[in-house]
Amino acid sequence: MRTTLQTIMNVTLDDDAWEQATLPVSSGGLGIRRATDVALPAFLSSVAGSHELITQLLPQRLHSKSGTNDPTFTAAISEWQHRVGSVTVFTPFPSAQKVWDTPMIKIHESKVLAAAPDQAGKARLIAAAAPHSGAFLHALPCAPLGTRLDNASLRIAVALRLGAPVCMPHICVCGASVDNTGRHGLSCRKSAGRLSRHSAVNDLIKRALLSAEIPSRLEPTSLARHDNRRPDGMSLTPWSNGRCLAWDFTCPDTLAPSHLNNAVNGPGVVANEAEIKKRSKYACLTSTFCFVPVAVETLGAFGEEADDCIHELGRRITTVTGEQRATDFLIQRLSVAVQRGNAASVLGTVSSTMDPHHLDVVYYM
Repeated sequence: MRTTLQTIMNVTLDDDAWEQATLPVSSGGLGIRRATDVALPAFLSSVAGSHELITQLLPQRLHSKSGTNDPTFTAAISEWQHRVGSVTVFTPFPSAQKVWDTPMIKIHESKVLAAAPDQAGKARLIAAAAPHSGAFLHALPCAPLGTRLDNASLRIAVALRLGAPVCMPHICVCGASVDNTGRHGLSCRKSAGRLSRHSAVNDLIKRALLSAEIPSRLEPTSLARHDNRRPDGMSLTPWSNGRCLAWDFTCPDTLAPSHLNNAVNGPGVVANEAEIKKRSKYACLTSTFCFVPVAVETLGAFGEEADDCIHELGRRITTVTGEQRATDFLIQRLSVAVQRGNAASVLGTVSSTMDPHHLDVVYYM
């Protein structure tokens, strides 16, 4: 399975990257679960779920050796307790596979985090397990909806998530050295992907507001008279408490050297810090507008204010359209837009004088 994934994604996976890939998406992996990981919880939950029916079908004399009383089930319980650290299991045994699976996932996740080789690796794993960071992996690839990543973008998104090699070391257009992870492009000021990502996300928010029947305008002028600063967009009708919405999007790089000390403290910390800076920058708007800084890290973690705003916008779209999954779809489109921008940023480190196929032919190290 590991070889197959490497072939499909054209990404080299070492042991640590493969261990992360086998975690669920919500735990920072790709959701490619190994049969050896899910077999035990699946067996325990199936036996516990069918125990009552089995006791009704079998004669009384066989009850002591069937269902949850079966020696095989007892041995499986012992194996599960060994794997998760001798956790006591209370009867009646749970019939939901998730109850048996979650403790094993937590153990696996802790081992992967403990194996992080450096601070950047730890920050990457924490961010990958943040809510919504893996939303692009759940999105149905539909080009008209903007949820389809091309092959190169998906390859880079997966490599960045797993810390796998993306390219050969080279010199960026800004003159800095780029290692095989390609992470420099995510924070490089000369990377073209930063502008495309910024525009794509703001256009997405504008269209989402329109779906909620809230007209809006991008880059409005004359909102702050004492300087030339302007937010990324504003609604033309009130958003809350009679005030119009004004938002400004930012995408801080989770793994930038200046952010690493904060990134290892928890998921979304870098985004929250960026939102505080944005709110301070546009403090002059808070008295007349409902100003919301929208910060999404390069590895997908949302800031607290961004998360609240997107969920509220999704709720309003649901009210208008009746689509109960509007919030999930909106988050997925945002996640895809960020990952597409990340890919453009990584590819943007290659100068025009370099072989245009440089990155595509050197994914395998």
